[in-house]
Amino acid sequence: MTVNAWLKARAVELGAALCTATILIGGLAIGVPFLVERIPEVFLYSFCCVTAVLLRATIDLALRASLLALHGIRPAPAPAAVRLEASNA
Repeated sequence: MTVNAWLKARAVELGAALCTATILIGGLAIGVPFLVERIPEVFLYSFCCVTAVLLRATIDLALRASLLALHGIRPAPAPAAVRLEASNA
């Protein structure tokens, strides 16, 4: 996955989470009855939606960086085999 594709995918996820949070908090602002009855849950859910997307992006980025670092570290080449021969002494 290219960097641009990864950024677009995370932007879509973040946009969806922010949209969900906005709709929920907007529903509280206009006084939707079943949301007003659950004010703490609405705020908690809104916060968790956005935080989950950001946490997933952070973990995904950390894993990609560590894999890139592991692929960048190459083992040293093995030394050439030394052939020992018996002496005629």
